[in-house]
Amino acid sequence: MKGRESMVSLKEIEAFLEERFPPQYKEDYDNIGHLAGFSDIRTENVLLCLDVTADVVCEAAARGARIIISHHPVIFSGVKSITDETPAGEALLLSAKLGMGIYSAHTNADSAPNGLTDFIVKKLGLKTVGTLTGSLGRICVPNTKISASQLCSRIKKEFFVKHLYSTLKEDRPVEKIAVVNGGGGGDTALLAAECGADIYISGDLKHHEHMLFSSLQGIDFIEMRHYDSEFCITQLLKEELKSRFKDDLGVFISEKNKNPLIDTDNIL
Repeated sequence: MKGRESMVSLKEIEAFLEERFPPQYKEDYDNIGHLAGFSDIRTENVLLCLDVTADVVCEAAARGARIIISHHPVIFSGVKSITDETPAGEALLLSAKLGMGIYSAHTNADSAPNGLTDFIVKKLGLKTVGTLTGSLGRICVPNTKISASQLCSRIKKEFFVKHLYSTLKEDRPVEKIAVVNGGGGGDTALLAAECGADIYISGDLKHHEHMLFSSLQGIDFIEMRHYDSEFCITQLLKEELKSRFKDDLGVFISEKNKNPLIDTDNIL
């Protein structure tokens, strides 16, 4: 086991992640940064996840990770109590009992240059030519000619998705694509419809927004579910942390953090 002074501190990790994904890129509603645990925690290993659950905390303990880095904040908005009667409360109480720290890089990691949205764009073989608004979302063009069916196949392959939903009625060439990982409804969906894109890739649209895209000429919507479009943040974070801390820090991607939506084809 490494001596305490040779371990990596939460403060060092926080400083690096906030340099890499500056807090200025977060949305106003968000809650990022060091969310739980003592600030002087040091560790040999970290565990990366999308969501912090009690199972993820136990997994971190089993891996000797005293720091958990999540994408979704375990403390978000309107929290008035922390008890074991909610999943977040249960995870927080257990992490405190085990002396762990929890850090979240959320919408700042989405929108920062070479953050999650750009990571997804590159995985899909696209090139960014603009943003939807401010630093949020990307307007892209394909690096090579691609059709809508080929784009769907690429999404399934790169993000291990079995099923996609879309307003597409037939295959056609694709020249401009708007991308927003996670939830992309509301004003963002309207901006995507107005930017001249052939395809809008995102998730978590409401029914009336699905209806909007099905009625529009020239643009269609391809839905990646929230989890499917964002779990790859763990891959990005692992690459960044290993590049910075090298052998001084063991970096593990959670195997217990699962999509809460189960494909019924696998169980029924």
